[in-house]
Amino acid sequence: MIEIMIAAILIFAVSLFFSMFGRGGGELYLPIMITLLGISFYTAAGVSLFLIFLQGLSMVFIYSQKHKLTDWPVALATAFIVGISSFLGGFLSKGIPGIYLKMLFIGFLIVAAFLLFLNKNVNVKAKGFGVWHRRFRGGEYDLNILYLTIGVATAGFLAGMIGISGCGLIIPIAILICGMPLRIAMGTNTFIVFASSSMGFLGHLVKGGINWELALIFGAAIVVGSQVGSRLHAKASEKFLRIGFAAILIFAASIMTLKTLHAM
Repeated sequence: MIEIMIAAILIFAVSLFFSMFGRGGGELYLPIMITLLGISFYTAAGVSLFLIFLQGLSMVFIYSQKHKLTDWPVALATAFIVGISSFLGGFLSKGIPGIYLKMLFIGFLIVAAFLLFLNKNVNVKAKGFGVWHRRFRGGEYDLNILYLTIGVATAGFLAGMIGISGCGLIIPIAILICGMPLRIAMGTNTFIVFASSSMGFLGHLVKGGINWELALIFGAAIVVGSQVGSRLHAKASEKFLRIGFAAILIFAASIMTLKTLHAM
């Protein structure tokens, strides 16, 4: 019982921190449960997907209704592109050495983190080729939809070939290449987290692979953590959000590097 309590506290803390940036904490929920509880990978994966699903749903509500930072047409279009490109990447992945793809993805994460840290985002010219002027409840801005489509499709395709989620690159692509404001990119990404995790969760649910006792206990911690973290987003400075998200990208790259080296 004490192990479950410690795991719930850690999951709450991870949810709170990652929700400030519109991100799911899937990189950590799985190892926390496996390390502390000694459960199988399959059981932990099912619970982890449920937790990310709950976190995404919780974040979407706060970022879209309270903060008004979710640009729904862009969110829906991006989710569709990620879904299709990830499927194609997974479908065509057979026979391609995964280690090279993983190193390429790690490189993208590191470069994106470096550029975010330096605040080197592009300035999109209004009425330029492929520019979509967005006006919604959270404000207005100019987005290069052509660059967004190419960038997100590439990230999704590569992630699908590796067998991971490509959500980690969507925010930096939207900010650095396409001209989306940082807060709107994070708010819009919450829907991508929800959409991508819901499909994986449903797959486990159909097979009956969810430990509902753990899912409900940790789910309560996730909802509370994501509600607090999502609300703290509005109080955080853009500099903190930018540098903090760069740190998350470096962390994700480090985790992926360790897993790659371990598998060699």
